[in-house]
Amino acid sequence: MAAPSSTKSAHTHVAKPIISPAPQTSTPVTVDAASGRRLSDLRDVARSLKISHQSPLETCRAIAHIRVIDLKTRAFFAGLPEEEKHYWISSLYALLIPKARRRKLAAYFTPPHLAEYAIDRMIEAGVQIGRDRILDPASGGAAFLLPLAKRIVDQALQRREPPKATLRRIKATLYGVEVDRDLSALSKLLLCDLLNRHLPALRCKPNVSVKQSDTLTLDSPEPLFDAVIGNPPYGRIFRPSKQILNNFAAVISDGYVNLYALFLEQSLRFTKPGGIIVLIIPMSFLGGPYFANLRKRILDTADVISLDPVDKRSDVFLDVLYDVCVLTLRKKGGIRAIPIPTCSLLTTEQPYRLLGNLELPNGSTDAVWALPDSEKSGHLFQSGLETLRDYGYIARTGYFVWNREQERYRRGRAPRSNEVPLFWAHNVKPGAVCRPYDREPNSEKIAFVKFDSDSSAIIRDDAIILQRTSNRRQSRRLIAGIARQSRVPGNRGFVTENHTITVVRDPSKRQLVSLSVLCRLLNTAAVDARFRRISGSVSVSTKALNQLPLPAAKHVCASFAPGADDEQAAALSYANSTSGAPHAIKPPAGK
Repeated sequence: MAAPSSTKSAHTHVAKPIISPAPQTSTPVTVDAASGRRLSDLRDVARSLKISHQSPLETCRAIAHIRVIDLKTRAFFAGLPEEEKHYWISSLYALLIPKARRRKLAAYFTPPHLAEYAIDRMIEAGVQIGRDRILDPASGGAAFLLPLAKRIVDQALQRREPPKATLRRIKATLYGVEVDRDLSALSKLLLCDLLNRHLPALRCKPNVSVKQSDTLTLDSPEPLFDAVIGNPPYGRIFRPSKQILNNFAAVISDGYVNLYALFLEQSLRFTKPGGIIVLIIPMSFLGGPYFANLRKRILDTADVISLDPVDKRSDVFLDVLYDVCVLTLRKKGGIRAIPIPTCSLLTTEQPYRLLGNLELPNGSTDAVWALPDSEKSGHLFQSGLETLRDYGYIARTGYFVWNREQERYRRGRAPRSNEVPLFWAHNVKPGAVCRPYDREPNSEKIAFVKFDSDSSAIIRDDAIILQRTSNRRQSRRLIAGIARQSRVPGNRGFVTENHTITVVRDPSKRQLVSLSVLCRLLNTAAVDARFRRISGSVSVSTKALNQLPLPAAKHVCASFAPGADDEQAAALSYANSTSGAPHAIKPPAGK
């Protein structure tokens, strides 16, 4: 299952990455081009079925047993392959339950192609299906248990194994846990449907091992599992109990609790040394400040085998818009060699494509992880590079949260004595001087906020302002403008809202690069490409920005001369910073 969230340094040196051979999978990863249309059709089916007096579970049971009278429903499920049918039954269940319950349960199910890919990754890591004990800690609609059981059945049919022996192997090696009673029953229902279709000689109702319980409250099992695979729920817990805070302190940063981090911790606890963990989780943990402890915990307890981004945010999960990846780990303690972690891009309607190697920090650290270099810019954390702090600057998140303090907010043409202008994210244009116009399009009024004159939230110097959130359609993740005090109404400083990041001068250091040159640098494709490698979400975090490797200040100052082409200057600055031998910059055409 997967659910959407509720809304939420020094250099690190590692060995030069080596490209490992592309893993061979038995199932190419593709996304059905018609999935969007089928989802729309399923919503129509759900609307027609909601008027019936059957419970969602009984409706799904009727569909599985081909007892559907409704013509629209029958037409939707007619002729579907078995794995597709089970997936759409699970998705229909999610649409039939109340929306609030769906979100609470995180009832968003994994499509077959993604489940099959995760299973293939698990097998490549050494897990033997039918022999090793495998757990899905959030089984939901049995998205992983079903294809795992089907593979055991296929093996048995090839060996002409007696059906009861096959059932014993399934019960002895496949386990699921699901917190919701009806979802637990749905998992068993779909598994029984699969087994009765392929092993009709059983002539009984198989009792498959799906336990109704809360995985987060379970103690480590005995014996531990050989592998854990699943798509745990995502979403922030806003008022976590003391028990959760204490029990999962190792993966919680700054009091921020996300369900998938807790499930990952439980997966590490439930897996034996040398065992394999394959989870489909958001990529936000790569560089997000709230997942610093999670990154450290993973490196402390496991070796990363692969991290494979899914290049499609819509229609991967029902009603979910998320950047996700398939993360494969091997728990430390086994005898196998430490792998070189790879990244493969799972693209729409195409087999996966090997990108290269994931760059991990050395040792036990909470530093950001870096995706492979798609722009051929070299190793991300090379010697000779610097950071914002080395330049003499600090990045910090915008202060003002408008919807929490509306009484302090006013629109007008001039500030009052106790007000300063407010800059919104939409006031930021790449490389331009920011103007604090109100949120309404084409408004000539300015946004003002009441603040005490000595408030530390007020920025009294020139600063760079960046948009803190972006979207996949934007060509750049980093969008930076400059706020000039000379252009700020009132001449008493300004504040920015919480969807922005400000880059301000560190008063304890000398600034090695001017603010205007730094703004030009941050808006280049070279910097943006490197930032995307350490940013797993559409949000720009201050931690990732502060750790972003930038060219050495001396080379930036030399390259970004007035009138120079910024893209060429950025590329040369990086090259000169890492090569040790300066290159000459060519003047732009027409200069």
